Amino acid sequence: MPGELIEITDGNIEGLQSLVGESKRLGYHFVEKTIDDWYSGANKFDKLGENLWGLFIGNDLIGIGGLNVDPYTLAPKVGRVRHLYIQEAQRRKGYATLIMNKIIGEAGYHFTVLRLFTDNEVAYAFYEKLGFKQTQGYKASHFITLSGLP
Repeated sequence: MPGELIEITDGNIEGLQSLVGESKRLGYHFVEKTIDDWYSGANKFDKLGENLWGLFIGNDLIGIGGLNVDPYTLAPKVGRVRHLYIQEAQRRKGYATLIMNKIIGEAGYHFTVLRLFTDNEVAYAFYEKLGFKQTQGYKASHFITLSGLP
């Protein structure tokens, strides 16, 4: 499975625009929100432990996924999976797993728990296959306990 994960920075954030049209058509507005929040400074994935990655095949950006400090809890060392998106034509090829493995691996350096929210049944199964458990937490549908520093 070819693909290269690259950190998103001020220098390449504009490339996310290539995912906006399709994502909005499919009802996912968070890709556009990711870009808007970056430019406004609301979320540049720049706190300790945070990052946003783009998955490229050649020069084509086919997916994104991010890791933030979880803003919905006061508990320490809790990270949050943010804005995982894969182009529709590239789904079910292992790319989301590739991005999630990166997120989970990097999260272990800074966080003890990783949370996320989804209301999509397909995503439920995907995250649970990766080891996430369902939760009734505030603004969280799933969590995984991390083993600490790798």
